[in-house]
Amino acid sequence: MKNKSVKIAVIGGGAAGLAAAITCGERFGKGSTAIIEKQVRTGRKLLATGNGRCNITNRNVSPEHYYGDRQIINSVISGFSPDDSEKFFGKIGVLFRDDTEGRVYPHSNQATTVLDCMRMRCEKLGIEELCGFNITSINRENGIFIISSSEITLKAENLIFATGSQASNLLGSDDSGYKLLSSFGIEHTPLFPALSPIYTKEKYKNLKGVRAKGNVSLIADGKTIKKRDGEIQFTDYGISGICVFEISRFVNEFFMLGTINGKKYNNIKISLDVMSEYSFDVLCNYLKKCRRIFADNKTQDILSGALSKKLSQSITEYCHFDKKLCGQLNDYEIKKIANAVKNFIFTPVISDGYKSAQVSAGGIGSEYINPVTLMSKKVKNLYVCGELLDVDGDCGGYNLHFAFGSGMIPSKYIK
Repeated sequence: MKNKSVKIAVIGGGAAGLAAAITCGERFGKGSTAIIEKQVRTGRKLLATGNGRCNITNRNVSPEHYYGDRQIINSVISGFSPDDSEKFFGKIGVLFRDDTEGRVYPHSNQATTVLDCMRMRCEKLGIEELCGFNITSINRENGIFIISSSEITLKAENLIFATGSQASNLLGSDDSGYKLLSSFGIEHTPLFPALSPIYTKEKYKNLKGVRAKGNVSLIADGKTIKKRDGEIQFTDYGISGICVFEISRFVNEFFMLGTINGKKYNNIKISLDVMSEYSFDVLCNYLKKCRRIFADNKTQDILSGALSKKLSQSITEYCHFDKKLCGQLNDYEIKKIANAVKNFIFTPVISDGYKSAQVSAGGIGSEYINPVTLMSKKVKNLYVCGELLDVDGDCGGYNLHFAFGSGMIPSKYIK
């Protein structure tokens, strides 16, 4: 069995772990830092972010885009801006490209660019990547952490946990980090998937692949709780798209905990408005006009000038008017179609859990972690960063921004 000793051991070679290792290596020099990674290579999950494009950050980063422990959110985000992110990545050779929504990507539009530059920086700093390292135990003796596998024992003065969560478990993610932290008496808040598609009871097979701009509303016990705008994507199991992902956090919380933002609710629905730029009255007038234009056509054609054919057909089927002709519709039925366009109801069901989720909500909070230093309040020189913390963000680069930003914090306080 091999024995190694370092000043800092980073458990986890993802976004937060690589950022932690680089900043520690820069401060303490060659040979000071090692990364422990159970996968055969670091950064596997990072390569999948942003559909392979790696949405590094967002120009609109602010605490309002995050959920969870407010003390940790405010501390990390106030100390790490999008400009700080650009400076960090600029030093390792990554050039940024912004889109019109404030999302920031590598200029190459490839996640491999980010990972390659981070790994090359690690190599230059003499940071050893111990891949295929399956931890069997972590002990602490005389202030030194002893991390063991079947083949290697690594001793470290400081230990940074950056293992991530079980989100995207097809890429090898799991809850091992939480289990290891629990052995030190550091516990997490309830966990549930976030940023995932929403599975629904209603299945419209002909809508698979259809996209429509509009808004998505979460209705709990008859009241609208959350609303998001954007492109809605229809699937064979329900709905997807960025706006849907941002609503999914609360849907998953409901199914896992029976709450939304910590408040108990009995039932939930999803309402889609697929023509959100038009008021109900304006839409009714448009449909009355189309009633004349398409008088001899089946009702499924009444929206053919505004929506895709498949979506128009599904909405009229939803109203049970698909057998009638447009010219036969009375004003009440016109209003019913307009209401369906503005309030297309779906019933969420339990999803596939972490399989399709991009991040996990919940985690280690400020009860156990100093929100400024990210060091454990129970165990000296043990730090926690990234997705292990009780912080999750909206779609659009916010989660990666937090991962990188929190990963850089421990190096400032390690002595």
